[in-house]
Amino acid sequence: MTRCRFIAAAFACLLTTAFVQAQAPEKIKIVEATLRQLEKEIAEVRGLAFKNPVAAKVIARPKAGAKGVQGYYDIKEKTLYLYDDIAGNYERGVLIHEMVHALQDQHFGLAKLHQETFGTDAELAMAALIEGDATFTMIEVLKKEQPKVEMMLKTSLEKAKNLRNAFLYGLGARYVKGIKDKNTTKKNSGWAAVDMRYRFPPRTTAAILNPAAHTIDLGPGRSVGAFGLIELLGKDEIARSLAISAAGGWIGDRVAEDGAVKAWQLAFDTADHADRFRKAYEAHVSAKSPSDKRPVERVHVAGTRVSVIEAPNEPAYRAAFDRLEGEPTLVVYSAKERRQITFGELTDRLLNADMICIGESHDNVLCHRVQLQIIKALHARDARLGVGMEMFQRPYQTFLDQFIRGDLSEDEMLKHTEYRTRWGFHWSLYQPIVDFCRRNSVPLAALNVAREMTAKISKGGYKSLSDEDKKTLGPIDYHVKVHRDYWYETLAKMHGNTKVSEDQKERSYQVMTTWDEYMGASAAMFQTSRNLRRMVVLAGSGHIDLGFGIPNRAVQRTGGKAATVHIAPGGDSGKLFNSPPTDYVVIVR
Repeated sequence: MTRCRFIAAAFACLLTTAFVQAQAPEKIKIVEATLRQLEKEIAEVRGLAFKNPVAAKVIARPKAGAKGVQGYYDIKEKTLYLYDDIAGNYERGVLIHEMVHALQDQHFGLAKLHQETFGTDAELAMAALIEGDATFTMIEVLKKEQPKVEMMLKTSLEKAKNLRNAFLYGLGARYVKGIKDKNTTKKNSGWAAVDMRYRFPPRTTAAILNPAAHTIDLGPGRSVGAFGLIELLGKDEIARSLAISAAGGWIGDRVAEDGAVKAWQLAFDTADHADRFRKAYEAHVSAKSPSDKRPVERVHVAGTRVSVIEAPNEPAYRAAFDRLEGEPTLVVYSAKERRQITFGELTDRLLNADMICIGESHDNVLCHRVQLQIIKALHARDARLGVGMEMFQRPYQTFLDQFIRGDLSEDEMLKHTEYRTRWGFHWSLYQPIVDFCRRNSVPLAALNVAREMTAKISKGGYKSLSDEDKKTLGPIDYHVKVHRDYWYETLAKMHGNTKVSEDQKERSYQVMTTWDEYMGASAAMFQTSRNLRRMVVLAGSGHIDLGFGIPNRAVQRTGGKAATVHIAPGGDSGKLFNSPPTDYVVIVR
């Protein structure tokens, strides 16, 4: 996109100023003086200094120009454009908003962030950050002289005439305010936390609607998103309220199209949210004209999961439903044999190892479905196995044991292990795996180190730990060359720092190594102490790939044999098979 625009029409009544109308030559002089003054005010409020003065031009409004657009910042020309017919009571707000876009561009590079059309849910979420930042900064600059401007923070989707504008500007501003107000640590406090979002932006519109939401990835396919759901169903007055309520519990969706068949799979936080979506969708279908209705268009609800399928006939509908609800299609590759193998052959190979480490993308449902499929296949052949999980921290092992024995309910176990605050990825991702282990008395191991310990290392390094802390951790080898060469330079950058000191790099590396060493030790200790024939370790791919993280460190303690598996939903088979990161690669379709 080359332009960032401020749509003033929706909020015009909130912006007033003493500016007078003038002819363009005289007006540009007034604007120039105002720009210099506003640069100081914006920099003070926003906590960022302008690197260069903002260039501006007053231009005639094109005949075909949108009346709701009062000005815009051109990313390519690095210039702010103001229409010469702008009403005096809008001008100051327009200038502030567009000047913030210039400020964003100077610090974060809007050309690589902003899109002219929002083709994905992630792009729309990014736009809400950008427009919300500009809107909230404008509010902060104007609120003393114009208190009513803060009403923009109370924007309601239920009452909005233009849903998209209300989302981008009103809810976007509320999102940015929430980030600024919530983050109180010295390092990332206030506006610094907002700045960090430009490096790690919101990935879904659900993050704008509900910043506390934990989302999941349902696999390859286009995502409509939480706000897209509202836009689709909110056109109908009856459905809008239900759609907005359902979107508050949206945690993921994907659309798969195959010719004339369209399958939309959604996940919600609760069954109630899923049911509200069903009601909203049915109202949406009822409001369609006969010509817009598909021959078969149905909503199927199963707990917190929903499937919407549009098909030309019943057989096509049933085939699409079976594909959605059935087992995923797997392509398995053996690095040693340099060929594709069947899932049954994969199981055979894995039974030759006693430490089976399966990497994952934490938020991806398909990864966890494959993990469970492997666990079930191994258990069917030899039930003497345990499952170790990065998602739980070792000090809470007692509660996992009580849960497996049936002495604690699932809710009690989650509470006592502090799962939601210490791990946080949506519980529905792991619940089927944990439920299988409980029903089949498969021991569950809490592998991870306590968060408090890694926080100490991150802050002061291993040398800052007390003797008691070092004893708790056990021996940590920070000098495995291949491990250090792979991670040392990249870890700090992955966590948001572009220029870091050697001390910072070392501390980041020590945290990663502590995770790997400690989890490897946890898996080995659990296998030995519980007298298990083998362990299945579930952890992020970064801890499993190339073997020098958890796998090697675990079998060094047991003297056993490790096998590693990388799961890649929708992965590039050519790239992965040419350079496999693990013993076995599983691509999920």
